[in-house]
Amino acid sequence: MTPYAKKSLGQHFMSDTNMIRKIMDVIAPDAKEHIIEIGPGRGALTGPLLESGCRLTVFELDTVLAAGWKKKEHPGFRCIEENILQSDWSAYFPVDKLVGNIPYNISRPLMYKLYAHRKDIPEAVFVVQKEFAEKLIASPGEPAYNILSVLTQIFAETEYLFTIPPDVFSPPPKVDSACIRLRFKNTETDDALLVDCVKGAFRQRRKKLRNSLKEFYKAEYEHIFPWDSRADGIAPGEYLRLIDLLKNDQ
Repeated sequence: MTPYAKKSLGQHFMSDTNMIRKIMDVIAPDAKEHIIEIGPGRGALTGPLLESGCRLTVFELDTVLAAGWKKKEHPGFRCIEENILQSDWSAYFPVDKLVGNIPYNISRPLMYKLYAHRKDIPEAVFVVQKEFAEKLIASPGEPAYNILSVLTQIFAETEYLFTIPPDVFSPPPKVDSACIRLRFKNTETDDALLVDCVKGAFRQRRKKLRNSLKEFYKAEYEHIFPWDSRADGIAPGEYLRLIDLLKNDQ
């Protein structure tokens, strides 16, 4: 019996062979690579990945699906029955690529964990909700520009590759999806301080930064950092520059 999609896990299984092929062209797996797939589901991407000869590790939370994948005998393949958000990634990384059709309800926390491990992951290719993808690439002043826009653009070169309609999934979601690729930069910064700063700015995004970031304010930066702007009005590089200034003063 074919496993059914569980709403509680946000499952929408990809079933269109043309779209699968298009996504695989982006992933471009190589036999020399170690790739991790998040949520193999019924194997839309997993099958072609295995055919490439790459070493493949999959994370599957669905107990029925995981049981099936654990029976799979293939060189270099293993299934980890764990929640990817709670897993100790250091046990499986570094890898060459991280890929997956990502359930909408874990997209945001997954990105935070991904950024924390970005030095061990050169590239990620994901299918995510279109609206979520648009936030990652949004520019200052646009309604979609938010915390993840800033962090994503500091940590990665992100490409919105193409839109994916609902009818290529079973069951079809109510919204469009998108295929994105992230290639991680060698950004050296104080991650914890950066995240605190950006979250603090956007928590009160209507206020000027001199008020929303008053804990970071220093008079000597008055003409260096745009304190009279609002959170959504400055580029990611400005936040990074502030963190570099703060680090140098420590």
